[in-house]
Amino acid sequence: MDNDTRVFVKEIRNGLLSSETYYEKEKWLRVLKFILTDNPSPSSENSSGGNESKTVLASFGWKPHQLQSLQKYVMRSHGKRLIECIISRFTVEWLTELTPQRFEELVKPIFLLCRSQDAFICLFETVSSHDRKDFLFHKCVSLLEMLMTRQKLHFLLEEHIHCEQDSPSRSILSADAETLMMTLAYLPEKMANRLQHENSDVFLPQNYIPTLALSVYDCLCSAHNALSQGKDVSLLMISSLVGKLCMVGYADLLLDTLLPHLCLKVRSDDYLWRRICERVFSSMPPRNLEPMVVAVLKKLPWYGLVEKFLGDLVANNNNVKNLICVKLLLHKHYPKPKLFLQNLIGYLSANQIRRHLYSEVFVELLRVWGDKSSMKRISHEQHLYISKALMLCTSLVNEEEEKAFKNDFIRILMPGVQAHLESNNHDMRMVSMAVAKRLISTLDPEGPQLEFEVDGDNPQIKDLLTYQGLPDDPGLSEAERSIESSNQENAARNTESESKGAGVEDMVDSLKLSVEEEEELDSDDDLVPYDMSNDTKVMEAKPPKYVRDCMEGLIYMSDNPARAEVCLAHAAELIRKNTDGLDEISAEFAKVLLHLNDSHSFDNFLVHRFSAMVALTVTCPAKVAEYLTSQFYERNYNTRQRLDILEVLANAAQELSKPQKTKNSAVPQSSPPISEISPSSQPSSWRETVQKRIESNTRRFAKGRTQPLPTPTENKFCQVASQFFYPLMSRAYQRDEQLCMDLIGKDKLLLYRLLYTLAIVLHSASNLPNAFQMGRSLLEFTWPLRSHPDSCVRQAVLICTTTVFLVVPTFQLMSELHADVIEVKSWLEDVFEKDTDSECQKMAAQALLLLEEQVKKEVKNEVSS
Repeated sequence: MDNDTRVFVKEIRNGLLSSETYYEKEKWLRVLKFILTDNPSPSSENSSGGNESKTVLASFGWKPHQLQSLQKYVMRSHGKRLIECIISRFTVEWLTELTPQRFEELVKPIFLLCRSQDAFICLFETVSSHDRKDFLFHKCVSLLEMLMTRQKLHFLLEEHIHCEQDSPSRSILSADAETLMMTLAYLPEKMANRLQHENSDVFLPQNYIPTLALSVYDCLCSAHNALSQGKDVSLLMISSLVGKLCMVGYADLLLDTLLPHLCLKVRSDDYLWRRICERVFSSMPPRNLEPMVVAVLKKLPWYGLVEKFLGDLVANNNNVKNLICVKLLLHKHYPKPKLFLQNLIGYLSANQIRRHLYSEVFVELLRVWGDKSSMKRISHEQHLYISKALMLCTSLVNEEEEKAFKNDFIRILMPGVQAHLESNNHDMRMVSMAVAKRLISTLDPEGPQLEFEVDGDNPQIKDLLTYQGLPDDPGLSEAERSIESSNQENAARNTESESKGAGVEDMVDSLKLSVEEEEELDSDDDLVPYDMSNDTKVMEAKPPKYVRDCMEGLIYMSDNPARAEVCLAHAAELIRKNTDGLDEISAEFAKVLLHLNDSHSFDNFLVHRFSAMVALTVTCPAKVAEYLTSQFYERNYNTRQRLDILEVLANAAQELSKPQKTKNSAVPQSSPPISEISPSSQPSSWRETVQKRIESNTRRFAKGRTQPLPTPTENKFCQVASQFFYPLMSRAYQRDEQLCMDLIGKDKLLLYRLLYTLAIVLHSASNLPNAFQMGRSLLEFTWPLRSHPDSCVRQAVLICTTTVFLVVPTFQLMSELHADVIEVKSWLEDVFEKDTDSECQKMAAQALLLLEEQVKKEVKNEVSS
């Protein structure tokens, strides 16, 4: 069909170029109209011209059932060449015999009803490249004007939002889409340059950009309908076009029209609209992000809507992060920035994912505001802009941030206040007094306050004091209300027509759609999946032979990920086999493993890393335990790393406390061999003869002990139990400003795991000389936590108490810890009767039964002795 189509297209072009008579021109124009238009009118199809077009097509060998596929193929592959051929015939001589009525009937529909992009690109390229302003030039301009409507531009863009299954890439614009996007973005400038004083009102930016914005909105509505029906769409073309229009300076005109429609949609509970808007405004090329972000922050009426359009773009894109957190706050300023700053700072503080950026911005603003050198470099307008941003940030500080950053804020604030008071600029001093007073009253309300004589009648101070909080949702704007009312009127007007139109045709379309989807889903059912169950991953690097080589491979993971993966997989085995010289590098190796991140998605990364850390702790317990316990309370560790420290210590303590498996060197004693009685032997007496016969007829399997005595081995945990135990309790209740954890408060998960680890370490120290001292220390450590509000922590305390009963000898519990045991017993009874958690009640009952059994056994032993 491809070769036949190319021959047919060539025949049409030759016939159109060589036609001289009116009859030939009309014949070929009718054929072109029939081929290039998507939906030719019924009148034209049933007319004599339409029958003639079919007759001409039949003369080329095309059958009626092939006409639809022929139309699609020609419009997709050869439409632009045929339209260029028609444009080349736009001369006075060639169009003389065509009346205006015939031109409206035959020529215009080819441009208005064919594939929109081909006609638009051909007309625009002709106008841009044609040297003379002749008949052809003005005819192309007039046709191009007809395409500058909302409906035509909508069709023009809609061709690029529907994704095909075989599309090569959805992250890069195709060549046709790129050409169309650049043409639409630069059309007003190009047309103004070509037409100059003869420019049409249609091409003026104030008319063209709002029309294009409404077309973009119509395309997004089409995309929403397609997504609602389960179809796939691509918004890359729309996103690139919006970004390019903002880049070339049309952001205000575009968003003034587009944003009210989209705001009305995202205010609803429709998740698809929020996803569509976020994808359009966050997926554009990086070079177009800055003008778009600035325009969105200026135009949106409320900060709560910013998240609907930008999503978490500031947290995922470093360029946008630098733009919002640094450039727009510290390097630029805007007149009347109230709405802009409210949207920017409210966007950063509204979500926990972006909340840390708000804290960083607050600290940086305060640092720049109080820097004496920056006060000399920046203008008063920039300083006032930063002061307004500080006032907004101050009003959004929560209690946790106030406690965490209070000292840092005041440490930066006081030198800044002193520098402002020494300034020669009166307005700057007044503004600084108002800001400092507000900051101190918010950050340290119970401390000493700053008292300044601030001029309340100063207009700058009045305006500054209005920046003391984010506004509530103002509701629909005037533009949104007008759009909503017009939509309701249109919906009411079209209700009757929609109800009539939902008939047989809609049923047929839905049936066709379901059949196509079913065929598409069943198209690959006959394919047999390839068996990959026995495939093994091929390692490019060789396993390391020495521990130092293994550690070096993990340190330089980013340079050679394949080698690092092999080193991590063999780390535990190497550590247990090669113990010579390991003590020297054990702490450093533990540091490397603790800070190791799975940045390359290794197989079984967590398992190998944990095994290596346990092996290292078991092999060199003193130094590794000292390092790990010291790092548990240090800064710059996340919760996962601290939990890893506790889990490694617990598993290593259990392994060290178990006796090592040794080979049995003793051989079981066997009975002496029984010799037969030789006939030549002479028994001394009849008794001896009878005994020998009894012995010879008696079968003995063994004599004496058959199993060897157990070989005593050294308990390796004895020497290091204290190093595993006491450092973990050293700073748990410390109220230090440098302490980065709040175990009693928000970090209760770490507190639960800490108590559980201490119980495991104590249980591993059973029968050791210092077990009594460790048990008494653990009872004292858990005493303040017995009434903790979290049930998990109370359960951990009960586990620790039960472990003390198991490990500490009973006679020491009854003698040296008698008072403590009585108090613990009373507390356990209260837990069993009054605790709201059923698991706590169950554990308390088990502890009481264990204590009772231990006491009864001890009393029985004393009585028997």
